[in-house]
Amino acid sequence: MPHDAHEPFTYETATPWPQPNADTLVVQCSDHRFQAQFDDFVWNGLGLQSCDRLVVPGGPAFLMATAALPKFEWAGRRWLKFLVKHHDIRRLILLAHDDCGWYRDITVGPIKIPLLRERQLGDLRKMPQIVHELVPNVECRLFFAKPNDAGRVQFVEIK
Repeated sequence: MPHDAHEPFTYETATPWPQPNADTLVVQCSDHRFQAQFDDFVWNGLGLQSCDRLVVPGGPAFLMATAALPKFEWAGRRWLKFLVKHHDIRRLILLAHDDCGWYRDITVGPIKIPLLRERQLGDLRKMPQIVHELVPNVECRLFFAKPNDAGRVQFVEIK
């Protein structure tokens, strides 16, 4: 669509305002490769009509204590508690994905993708207990996204 450089650009959404109240917070990685698939999963896979989102590199990785990045952990946990308290969040969806650059970056030394995946899945399995300590009475579900041979992304619930 052509734009007159002398006029400010404006856009009006087709989606009406306001959306229904959300009781779910989705915590996901900011990796551009997975954004469309995260949206598809949240709206169609989980059937959510509305949700809050916390989108940061590594997604829910901020829940894991790391001596190398204490401010990242502090900020992420603070954001989580704020959203749960002020937005009446009752459900938390934690999304991680294969080949996460955040996990590659915080790992010391060379690491192969299968070992990286094991670490991510191990961390994910620890997160419900951490969430329970931070925000009791919030249901927590974990999912891992991985591209498949058909060129799609498959989401698997982690128990």
